[in-house]
Amino acid sequence: MRIPVLTGPTAVGKTAVAVRLAETLGLEVVSADSRQVYCWLDIGTDKPSVELRRRAKFHMLDKVQPDRTYSAADFARDALAVIRRRTEEGQRLMVVGGSGMYIRALFEPFFEAPKPDPELRARLEMQPSAELYRWLGEVDPERAGELHPNDRQRVIRALEIRQQTGRTMTELVRQSSGRHEFEPAYIVLAMDRDRLYRHADERFDQMMRRGLLEEVRHLRELGFGQQSYVANAYGYAELLDYLDGKLDLDRAVELAKAKTRAYIRRQLTWCRALPGARWIRFTDEEETTRLVHPMVAAVFS
Repeated sequence: MRIPVLTGPTAVGKTAVAVRLAETLGLEVVSADSRQVYCWLDIGTDKPSVELRRRAKFHMLDKVQPDRTYSAADFARDALAVIRRRTEEGQRLMVVGGSGMYIRALFEPFFEAPKPDPELRARLEMQPSAELYRWLGEVDPERAGELHPNDRQRVIRALEIRQQTGRTMTELVRQSSGRHEFEPAYIVLAMDRDRLYRHADERFDQMMRRGLLEEVRHLRELGFGQQSYVANAYGYAELLDYLDGKLDLDRAVELAKAKTRAYIRRQLTWCRALPGARWIRFTDEEETTRLVHPMVAAVFS
């Protein structure tokens, strides 16, 4: 069974187009966003507003607390359960998001990872984040490129698998066999690179005006600080460093924007490798939706 997948870099306008498509085609949205899956991370992830959620049904938002690791395998398990249940009930669905590992896990077989080794995990936990990330970059540069340098949980897991199996996570994923029962029909939203960077910078400024710093401060007060996912998410990580006295505010904002642009570059690289993907240049919500609409409708015909 084919499933339309609307993807592309962050800040390109995927959510706005998805909501319009959901309204006109009677779709529900399966979010494939590795940050929006966390509760409490709302402003900094540009999570769909209450108003947008009234207009379209979203799945896979607010699944876990920020002190939990939620892997691509976890996402695939839970999202596939939603897709199976809703399609059996006759509902049309569309996957929307820019998290490559999450989308890959949905449509490609995921390898059986070894169980965590407590002793090995304890040794890795003793190392600084920068050293762990440097090591991962040496042994598995592709996986390192998919992760934030401060994402200790996922960096440690990748190193742990390398130590336990003698093979990298990238190798194991590629060499898995078999297929899932759903086939993706990829549609990629794109934008001129300079315009996209400006849009991403402006969006971060808007997030700050909407209260992102207060959101990070509240998360810190709740106990979701340097030992939680908050310290791994760009935007949140830099503002958390500001609150901890490690950066001044202007520098924190500058770093957050730079890391967002770096993430956009990685997303575009991933999108270019998608098999059979159809690319649409985003102009505005209405015109872009008009162009994407027949592509999505054709998947269900």
